[in-house]
Amino acid sequence: MVKNQVKQKEIGRIPLREGEDLVISLVDNEKLDLRVWMDTERYKGPTKRGLRFYLFDGNWEEFMKLVQKVNKVYEELS
Repeated sequence: MVKNQVKQKEIGRIPLREGEDLVISLVDNEKLDLRVWMDTERYKGPTKRGLRFYLFDGNWEEFMKLVQKVNKVYEELS
């Protein structure tokens, strides 16, 4: 039995703290994955902490609205 190959392309990463990054990836050219990745002596790779959603079912627009709201609050706090 052949497993489905997942095509994953890293878009960028943000360091959170030593040994931990937030990695943003495009999966199969249709899903956005935001996931915490660890790089420690004991474990290197993705964690369960994160989310994945389809880009083309209306979620992207709602996600961007949410990001704009977060940005507005951030600017008000600065």
